[in-house]
Formats: sequence, C-alpha cells, structure tokens
Amino acid sequence: MHLSILKFLSVASLLTFSALSFGQQTPISAQFEYDLKITADPSKRAAYLKQSGEAPSPYEQVFNLVKGSMQVATVVDKVDIKKDQYHINSTGTLLAVLSTVLQDQKLIRDSVGGMGANGMLTNTYQEKRGNTELLIAKVDTPKNVVNFYKVSSRSAPTGTAPYAGRLLDMVTVGYQFIGRDLPAKSIVLPVTDGRSIKNYTLVRGEAWEFPFDGAKVKAIRYYKTTSKDDSATFEVWFSEKEHVPLRSVIGLSDQYGATIQVDLKKVPKL
Repeated sequence: MHLSILKFLSVASLLTFSALSFGQQTPISAQFEYDLKITADPSKRAAYLKQSGEAPSPYEQVFNLVKGSMQVATVVDKVDIKKDQYHINSTGTLLAVLSTVLQDQKLIRDSVGGMGANGMLTNTYQEKRGNTELLIAKVDTPKNVVNFYKVSSRSAPTGTAPYAGRLLDMVTVGYQFIGRDLPAKSIVLPVTDGRSIKNYTLVRGEAWEFPFDGAKVKAIRYYKTTSKDDSATFEVWFSEKEHVPLRSVIGLSDQYGATIQVDLKKVPKL
C-alpha cells in the first residue's frame, strides 16, 4: 500500500463525528477550519517497506521532510444544513513546501443528501485526491445498495455494496452530533469512502478540560476499538456544549510510522 499525504488528509476526515434531531433543526450554514499535523518516523516506514518488499511511492520524499511533528495542511469544510437536505464541501490544502513537492495537489470531497429523524442520510459522495481519478458513491435507495463509480456515475459501476439503515460518508461522519446528545455508550457508524462501506465503532471515554482557542473547554473523549486486523488507533474530543470535534488523533500502524492530529481552529457560529 503506497503512502500518500493526500491519503492522510482523507483518513483524517474521519476525525469528526455528529448527528441531529433534525425534525426541529434550525438551518446551519458554517465554515469549519482545521489544522492538520503529522508526527512521522521515516525509519518505521523504511523498515516496513524492506520487510514487505514494497517499493516506496513518489510521496515518500514528503515524509523525509517531516522531522518530528509538522503542520502539513489545512482543511476547510463548508457545511449547509436545511430542514430536509444538506450539502458539505471539504477541501484539504497542503502547506508551502509540501504543496510545491506535490505540485499543489488537493483533497476535495463533496457530499449531498437528505435529513432524517436521526440525522444525515448520504445520497451521493465524491472524493478526489490530487491527480487521482474521481471516486463516486451513489445510493440506490429502493435496492438498499451503494453503487461505486470512477470518473462518472454515468459509466458502469466498479462495485456495489448493500447497506441497512442509514449511511454516512467521510464528511458527514464529521457532523453527526451537533444539536443532539452525544452517545452514552459505544456507537457503530457505517461509512463509505467512495470505494466501499466500513463500520467504525467508537467508545465513550472520559471528560476533561480541553485547552482550546486560548481558553479551556470541557470535552468528551471517544476512541475507536482496535483488533488484530485493524491496529490503527483513533480518538476524538467533542466539545460538551456544541458537540463539535475540537481535536482528533489517529495513530497508524508501523507500516506508516506516523500519527495524524487534526485541530479545529475556532468554533463557528451555529
């Protein structure tokens, strides 16, 4: 599996979670801005490549530039929520040196769908990582399946996956608790990344005073369960008041030798 900074941006999009009781939901139009930092250990990646026999990708040079911890990108999510529909557009932009190395590539994601009693219902999710092909996931509601496409949804699907209940995607998963109670126990989130559907389980952890925007804000920690087949760690802190993600951290396995941290710059007016 090749390592890409744009893939990091995509994974980091998992780092926000929320849902609303949208029957009485006040329309929301807000912009969320995040700083994305990576702590990398190139020696771990090199050891993994040697053991696995994989060839390093062109992006490996980027991580040789990361000495310890380094802010590498900004992510801007434009969120519009109405009574019966929503639209979220997200753009991840690399900073200075990294943007030059990767020729100003961006991660662009877009999601549109409806609003149900339990929150957002994905209809179409699109994702483009730099110069890679556009990925599209489109829900076929009558059949309870998601069709996956590349470049255009007018072409034949590249794959299909069944789903039950409601479906989230890599951007809606970030805005599913605003305006409603945070889960008191574990919660399973079905999420599509434009290629497949995966279930993510989050467990509620402790509450603590979180340093944020020059003050201290009370936040609740949630963390992802791990397994032998999925050893990557994940944790996120939601503000107790607005239920927006203040900080998220992903600890990837030794094959990547890196940790991603995403910090919200400021809570927008909701």
